[in-house]
Order: sequence, then structure tokens, then C-alpha cells
Amino acid sequence: MKVELPLILKDNRDSFLISDLKGELHTHKGVIDLSEIKGKSYGDVVKTHKGHAFKILPFTPSDFFRHFKRGATPIMPKDIGAIVAMCGLKPDSLILDAGTGSGMIAAYLAYFNKYGEVVTVEKRAEFAKIARENFRLAKLKNVHQIIGDVHEVAEGFKKEFDLIVLDMKDDYLFIPSAKKLLKVGSYIAVYNPYIEPSRRVYEVMKKEGFTDLECFEILKNDYEFKRVGTRPLTRVWHTGFIVIGRKC
Repeated sequence: MKVELPLILKDNRDSFLISDLKGELHTHKGVIDLSEIKGKSYGDVVKTHKGHAFKILPFTPSDFFRHFKRGATPIMPKDIGAIVAMCGLKPDSLILDAGTGSGMIAAYLAYFNKYGEVVTVEKRAEFAKIARENFRLAKLKNVHQIIGDVHEVAEGFKKEFDLIVLDMKDDYLFIPSAKKLLKVGSYIAVYNPYIEPSRRVYEVMKKEGFTDLECFEILKNDYEFKRVGTRPLTRVWHTGFIVIGRKC
């Protein structure tokens, strides 16, 4: 299959996003003439002037987290996966994402929501601009951006949502509005890096009558394999807490 832009150049350690086949890519393993990629297919190799080979790969959702531009700290893929799996995401869902940030979760939700739509709301214009560039890079056509305060924006919504995701300051204040906007049987997921705000969200959701309430964190442990044996790496991948509830 002939390559399409954007694409990825990858070896065992490094990964480079290529969005133009003009000019040169300078790496610590040598310089690549990007025009040499023209006419090649995925899986082919392009070499630096030092002879180091990089394989040509398609740009896929697995590359979003590594190569998206960032403004705000994004939700990690492990947490996004939990939200997708536990909140009944269907390929034709209408989703509200409040607190776009860099657009990471909105992009994943839009990609796996092939026949549906994602409405994402962000107060800060500078973050919205970064997210818009990321959506364009990923060629996502089903993301609709709104710059503004979600409390005010929500008053204009005429349809009910299949899923609402919150990653924003004072998230608990929006819970009552979120309940009104959700379809019966649908879910809300709230992400927060701190446990005290997550507990407050949980308590407000309980008061509002949400069921199937859960508050959890997902830890990712990486391992290294050496000649002498296998052991976990010392870093701990804690990123935040997720509260999930269902409207009944």
C-alpha cells in the first residue's frame, strides 16, 4: 500500500512523525532525504546518510499520544481505554467532552466513534488551537469544537448524549447539568489527578442518583529484561483517578 501523509518513521527506539516529503529529517543517527519516501509502501525502509534504516509505518491511533502537540497534560491511553471499555461506547454515539486540553481523549473517542460525533468544549483558546491542529493531523471529521464555558454552552444543547467525559476544574459543579444531558442508561466519566476532588465528584454523583458508581485508578508497571533477570522499572505510572456513574 502506497504511503499517505502523515506517516511514521520508526526504528527500535525512535519514532518520527512526517507530514511533508520536502526537505530533510535530521536525527542523531543521520539525515534522511524525505523525498526518498515518495513511491514507497508501508513496511519499506528509508536510510539515513549514515546507513541507519527507519521503517515506514502508517500514522494510527497508537501514535496519537506520542506525536500530538501538547498544551495541557493529557489523559493517558490506559485511562482512555478504561473509559471506552466501561462506558458503553458505541460506534454511533453522541459524546460530550468537557475540558478539551490537547484533544487527546476527544481524538480517541472520535476515532472509535466512527459513525457518531464528539462535541468538545474548552475555555482556553490557546489549548483549543493546539487540539484543533491535532484533530486535523489525525484527519478526524467527526469532532466539533466549541470554545467557551461548558456551563453556558450546555444550555444550548438540544440533544441528549450517550457519554459525557469531564476533565476540568470544578468538575463536580457540572454533574447536575450532565445528568440532564445524558440519555437514560448512559454514562459519565470524570477524570481528576487528585483523590479529594474525585471523592467530591463521587458524592455529588451519588446524591444525583447515578448508579453503578466506581472510583478507581489504573497503575501501569513497566518491566525490563536483562541477562541477569527480569524486574519492574522503578517509575510508577500514576496519572489520575476516574469516577464513573450511570444514569438510570
